Amino acid sequence: MKTPRPSPPKSSQWQRRYDQVLTSDVVAGKMPGPRPPPEWAPALSQLTKVSRSPTLAPSWWTPGTAFFGSIETRADPSSYYWDGMKRLGRRDHPLFFFQFTLAGWGQFELYGQPPRQISPGTGFFAILPSKHRYYLPEDSPGWTFGWIGIYHPYLLTRVIKQVAATGPIIEMPPDSALTASALRLVCGAIKKDFRDRYDVELALFEFLLAYERQAHEASDSSGERKRLLEEVRARIVASLPNALSVDSLATEYGMSRSHFSHFFRARTGMTPARFATEVRIHEATRMLLNSHAALKQVADACGFANANHFCKVFRRFQHLSPASYRNAVR
Repeated sequence: MKTPRPSPPKSSQWQRRYDQVLTSDVVAGKMPGPRPPPEWAPALSQLTKVSRSPTLAPSWWTPGTAFFGSIETRADPSSYYWDGMKRLGRRDHPLFFFQFTLAGWGQFELYGQPPRQISPGTGFFAILPSKHRYYLPEDSPGWTFGWIGIYHPYLLTRVIKQVAATGPIIEMPPDSALTASALRLVCGAIKKDFRDRYDVELALFEFLLAYERQAHEASDSSGERKRLLEEVRARIVASLPNALSVDSLATEYGMSRSHFSHFFRARTGMTPARFATEVRIHEATRMLLNSHAALKQVADACGFANANHFCKVFRRFQHLSPASYRNAVR
């Protein structure tokens, strides 16, 4: 059953409030701000230039089908303070913000923990509602940052899970996929240069995946996660067309099924059963795109009980039927 999209404020009201955000006095470039480091100057220049000519939202651009965002410079500590438990009204829907620094710095803190400085190349996720606050401190030279806000319930669920595992703060090298995706979304929020809501959703999912990958790589400095996934992936593929069971994997690692499941999940964030299914779906996807094999042949080759079972699992992972996916991507 599909997760229902939120019932946002009336589209015209939401768009009007969003237009006010894009034309407010705090939009970067309208006031002097801190100087960015050389590696972030091009990105700041690009976003500042884009922000000078914001585009009005099309009729389909709503909280349920798109997102919002901008680039701001904050210089007055008394006027910039957000508390994650006090921002939503009783009827407001949960959402998350992603904010990343381009120049200067601000602070982010979880309730009961010391504040963390958010300097250029650092971003954070603020889930609403949750026990956090972020603000411009008195000793900051100012804070220039890009931000996006997203209501999408599926993305929100995934972000909550990732933040719980690795924390709300993420490092963003200038040349990383996460940085490129975040810059694209901020530009798109201002220019509305997406073809339609499907193009928007694709960009949002690319951002989510870039974030999850960056977070996992940052938490796996020894490479243990990567090695384990590669080992298990190789065993699953080598066993095709038979579906390798978790019991068999556990035996190969000299563990009980329960012990291996805990071991695998602690290092990868996934259950071995789900990962095994993902690998088989990936192999099936390659067959769909690189051959004219019938669905039954693909199902048999990738360890699924039959074509109906394959179609059901494929739709759960790819949100399309195998036939629709093949037609759409080819």
